[in-house]
Amino acid sequence: MLDHYDDGELTTISFSISPPSPPDRRHEARQVTVLRVAKLQTPRSEELCLVRNISGGGLMAHIYSELNVGDPVTAEFKSGHAVSGRVLWRRDGLAGIQFNAPVNAVEVLADKVDFSPTALQPRAPRVGLEVRGRIRVGARYHAVTLSNISQSGARIQPGEVVEVGQKLVLMVAGLPPIAGSIRWRDSERAGIHFDTPIPFDILARWVPIVQEQARERRLGSPPDDGAA
Repeated sequence: MLDHYDDGELTTISFSISPPSPPDRRHEARQVTVLRVAKLQTPRSEELCLVRNISGGGLMAHIYSELNVGDPVTAEFKSGHAVSGRVLWRRDGLAGIQFNAPVNAVEVLADKVDFSPTALQPRAPRVGLEVRGRIRVGARYHAVTLSNISQSGARIQPGEVVEVGQKLVLMVAGLPPIAGSIRWRDSERAGIHFDTPIPFDILARWVPIVQEQARERRLGSPPDDGAA
């Protein structure tokens, strides 16, 4: 289990231009596993992964969905860098990804880019989704749509039901109630900062489930033929 993963840890960096190979179990006990969260854009959806090591030619990551060898993916990092490649191998919840072109692994992992709407520090990778839920503000409940989420925060719609600074509890099927506060808002959206980060293992396993449910709803929707 990876519930106690610390985002302050650094992923192992190799200066090789070859993608990482599957781990050798004989040497596992002599290695220190340090991990970094990234977002994967896959042919089916977005998801979170834990990058175990990275080189100029690829990366190895813990993944939580059914990716296949040969699938195209794009890994997006907290630094703001996005790197495209293909799944090279799969084994025991791990995947090796070969980049389409060599990268500077140190720059890819550097936390220098601020792409958060309000924060001055780089934020954790957020996964885009569309999930209905509720928020409780005091004694009042409001129906909302969760439009993205990370370990440390989320974006909800509509934004007009809350005010900046308000404390609330976010309730979404499949996750425990999450306490937080409103960091920013406009008439359409609002950003929540969680009081306590969601354990990575819980969030990473939940995301593929709701993404697949959303995909099934889309595929099951009747075509819009313009009929009244």
